[in-house]
Amino acid sequence: MVKFINRCKMPVASGGAGTITFGANAVAGFESLADQSVGAGDELRYTLEQNNEYEVGTGVIGLSGGTYTMTRTPLNSSNSDNSAISAGAAAVCFFTMIADDVAQYLADLANVSDTSPSAGQALTWDAVASTWKPASPSGGITNVSTYANLPGSPSVTDLAFVTDQKSLYIYDGTEWDRIYTDTNAVPEWTTSPPATGVLASDGTATVQTVVASDPEGFPIEYSYDTNPSNQAQATISQANNVFTITPSTTVSDAGEFTLRYKATDGLHTTARSSIYTLGFFPQVDALWGHWDMENSSSYSGTGTTWSDLSGNNRDLTWTNVGGTAGYKASGNLNVPVWETGDNQSQISYALSTDVKTILFIFDPLVDPVASDFQQIFLSVGPNSYAGYFDNTGSGMVGGVNAHSGLTAEYLVNGNSNPTPTQGQAHLEQNKFNSFFMRNYNPATTWTFFQYPTAGYNQTIQLRAIAMWDVSLTDAEMETAHNSYPQMATWDG
Repeated sequence: MVKFINRCKMPVASGGAGTITFGANAVAGFESLADQSVGAGDELRYTLEQNNEYEVGTGVIGLSGGTYTMTRTPLNSSNSDNSAISAGAAAVCFFTMIADDVAQYLADLANVSDTSPSAGQALTWDAVASTWKPASPSGGITNVSTYANLPGSPSVTDLAFVTDQKSLYIYDGTEWDRIYTDTNAVPEWTTSPPATGVLASDGTATVQTVVASDPEGFPIEYSYDTNPSNQAQATISQANNVFTITPSTTVSDAGEFTLRYKATDGLHTTARSSIYTLGFFPQVDALWGHWDMENSSSYSGTGTTWSDLSGNNRDLTWTNVGGTAGYKASGNLNVPVWETGDNQSQISYALSTDVKTILFIFDPLVDPVASDFQQIFLSVGPNSYAGYFDNTGSGMVGGVNAHSGLTAEYLVNGNSNPTPTQGQAHLEQNKFNSFFMRNYNPATTWTFFQYPTAGYNQTIQLRAIAMWDVSLTDAEMETAHNSYPQMATWDG
């Protein structure tokens, strides 16, 4: 079905007589295809002008990487055979209606004296007046007092005038669209959706309420879509502006998707996207301790103590030495984190020798390679480190023996035992990264994170720590990695 849009004029970048490619921005004073929420597959009426040449027809829009294209079916042109003109950089294209779009419906408005209507007319017989009249609304214009009183079962192209708004609407087959010829403000979010969200692995639904308002007071309608469109992580239902996101409980459905919330005033649409992650934490019954800054049950937003989510009551307390160390309600990746600061933040805790797998989730903030990323994660004192990133030496873990009969190992985003330089290269900036220690046997009181060694530690943002009293398999470590949102690629 043809879609009609307002005040949209685009420059042509290239195309000839075939598919044309549009420039990035609209002609000055007009709106772009993106402004009008035009998407791939939309069918539009167009008029091409190039010096003294013209072409009128129907186009189908393509969209790839932000660049719009259009395949053309000319109806009329300045060529003698009405074929497509050779459109180049001098051409502009504006989107409109053609005469046939109006004529096929105006026919319904003309009374006829014949006893049977002409083909294509939607008429009803008025026995009192002894004449055929337009079926209501079916091409005519019906009047209603408010938006809520618009016909509930209209036909495509029905028109309705809403008295209290002094606005004309057209039904597009799915919803009523407002026809507007003046400058119109875009709806604004007053309660916007979150940037990210973690879905419950037990299937408990997440209920998200969003609110948008129109500066001119027109009613708001809400909708959504997802990317990918066939995501398996959750089913989504909607009741006006309340969205219920019910996660899958199938382990193979783990992953993330983008949910785009949309609000329209009938003319313009505003949208906000949220990234939702569904993960299934492995070996939950074998957790020795688990602490997560984004979980309010682990950290309420005040103080220096993280509560243990494993149920083992092994709470952690940070010691800060001034500076920037401390809680950030919205870190670099727009989620709660603990920012360490340079040499200013540490936790001391007596690790059990039962611990066999340790995981740190963190954002390095800096370019790990260009900044020569150096970071201590586990320490027992000056120059005695168990887990760390360095720029020298043969490895990144030392000072701790492996559990009997097991092989000690460390992994950076899934990469096993990389050299220091390789370890830095496996980190990703502006992502959360994972640092696993597997099968190391801690046998004393260790300092988690940031032993105050001058010049060694860099400011990073810590999202979570987890420890298990079993050796996780490679697959289980990958599952744990992917259970957090906005993670670097597990590429081991």
